[in-house]
Amino acid sequence: MKPIILVTVLPKQIGIIRSFKMIKKLTALVSVLFCCATASQQMLAQKTAPAADNKALLFEISGHGLTKPSYIYGTFHILCPTDIMPTEKFTPYIDRTDQMIMEIDMDDPAEMGAMAKGAAINDGRTIKDVLSAEQYAKVDEMFKNTVGSSIEPLKMLKPAILGVVVLTSPKMLGCSPLASYEMNFVKLAAEKKKPIIGLETVAFQSKVLDSKPLEKQANSLVEISKDPQKAADGLKKLILVYKEQDVDKLRSTALEESKTDPEFNKAIIDDRNAEWIPKIEALIKEKSSFIAVGGGHLGGEPGVIRLLRSRGYTVKPIKL
Repeated sequence: MKPIILVTVLPKQIGIIRSFKMIKKLTALVSVLFCCATASQQMLAQKTAPAADNKALLFEISGHGLTKPSYIYGTFHILCPTDIMPTEKFTPYIDRTDQMIMEIDMDDPAEMGAMAKGAAINDGRTIKDVLSAEQYAKVDEMFKNTVGSSIEPLKMLKPAILGVVVLTSPKMLGCSPLASYEMNFVKLAAEKKKPIIGLETVAFQSKVLDSKPLEKQANSLVEISKDPQKAADGLKKLILVYKEQDVDKLRSTALEESKTDPEFNKAIIDDRNAEWIPKIEALIKEKSSFIAVGGGHLGGEPGVIRLLRSRGYTVKPIKL
């Protein structure tokens, strides 16, 4: 396993947990796992050749009975500030719409409150109970070297999320503080008084994450601890591809960087894409929308862009 999906908002694990507030931190944390598809636990099992019509991160959705166009943007949940496009790039498109759609409603206090619960192991165990003493010591050493503190304060978190914490730590990404498209969009929505609608709930996302047994998640974390820099390099490679604004290439690169669990990857990407389509259709028919979901969901044959086109919509790339 090579975790390069991880993009989260837990910027310093201990420092960051104080910086963003536990709820927002865990929120972006879990949310990230379900988006930018990569490495140890995301992305699908089949490769898709890049297509010219998918060379973008922002797309306009029109036709098929829509009275006004909507827009969909593929995010990368956690990045260095220098890797994030300025909000001014998105303002014209957000201004043309009536609402914002995200994977979860990050403006809902109840959803945010559920985030900490969803990030924690739900059977009373901790990571210490799942790993051998030797494995735990290795993982703890990795945390001290990358996050700057022991894993002990975070031992109740699910192993998949602990992997995200490591790979998106300031030391591994090479910057501090970290930045998030999702947080930027939430702020923009508030400023412009645009309601935010979630395509799914935190409870649903947690259920999907839990479909990968705890022991398998723990094994992936142990693999990261053997060579955390290798995993971090994979994430950095994916970020470079993301900045090329080509969702098909983003998908294929993520697949190249990871050995996947086909059933889990189908559940975390393909199945969710398919479930989103009728929800997106209903929402954009009612009101023009700016949609922001993880970039890993957009490309490929089972991706949201091609699924919308198959339903009869015109989906045009917009290069930013």
